[in-house]
Amino acid sequence: MPFKKNPREGSLRGKCLCIVALSASLFAIEEEEKKPVPIGNFSVPPATQVSPLISFGQLLIGKQVLFPELSGSYTQGRKSSSNLLVPNVIYGILDDLSLALFVPYNLKNRSGPLHSSGVGDLLLQAEYGYYNLTYREAIFQTTVVGAIQFPTGSSIKNPPTGNGSCSYFLGTTFAYLTPNWYAFASPGALITTTRHGTKFGNSYLYQWGFARYIGPLSPPGWVFDLMVEFDGQYVERDRIDGKTDPDSGGNSLFVTPSIWLSSNRWIFQWGIGFPLIQNLNGKQDKSTYSIAYNLGAALQF
Repeated sequence: MPFKKNPREGSLRGKCLCIVALSASLFAIEEEEKKPVPIGNFSVPPATQVSPLISFGQLLIGKQVLFPELSGSYTQGRKSSSNLLVPNVIYGILDDLSLALFVPYNLKNRSGPLHSSGVGDLLLQAEYGYYNLTYREAIFQTTVVGAIQFPTGSSIKNPPTGNGSCSYFLGTTFAYLTPNWYAFASPGALITTTRHGTKFGNSYLYQWGFARYIGPLSPPGWVFDLMVEFDGQYVERDRIDGKTDPDSGGNSLFVTPSIWLSSNRWIFQWGIGFPLIQNLNGKQDKSTYSIAYNLGAALQF
């Protein structure tokens, strides 16, 4: 006797398929609603969204994105100057995990009549976004940053181009981004090690800033922001050949207004900083201003 299909079974199966399809559609709509509206700061992908010029971190650029950059700074003091070039490359391992390599090169360091140049200490950095809240018109993100600084520079040159030993960095960042505003804060610490009785002082960073999207100055397909950063650093005294150097260490705070310009692929930053606080120990030359810049391009794999 041939098998007869139960009409209720077909009806039930159809209802189940409808429920599954409806659930999938609702989930897709919910996920779409979580994505920021593509206007203002959100009109470019994460790799080229606004981020600090001076302050560390906030380099989560998206999965399988390679981001080579050419960064640099020039600092002028009363009796000293420093011209630093920092080629670097960032790779997005995951959307919330990136790896970066910084290769500093001192074009010319001057301290009074003394001059030096050469490769600085290489820095290998990892950043992980451990908390992220995404809404239609805002993103709040926190990350942890860890880095190792290798002694490829020279601590013997005068002025030195490196610490002469490995250093370790640990910090965290907090960032809030909307179509029109960007704000961040980033505390961290660089811990140095001793080699042949010499140890450069540990550094403790306290940084924060904000930026404003300027629509009338943003060309079609581009984002233009005005940013202001406050970069503070407390440095402990150096120890040279086992003896504390009284003319080292201290506390300083710089304010750096800058511009940000980016498209779907390119970014350009430029700013000039001035000291607000320079409480330096002993006899040390004080900085009068600092110029920083950054040019980069995102490559999607």
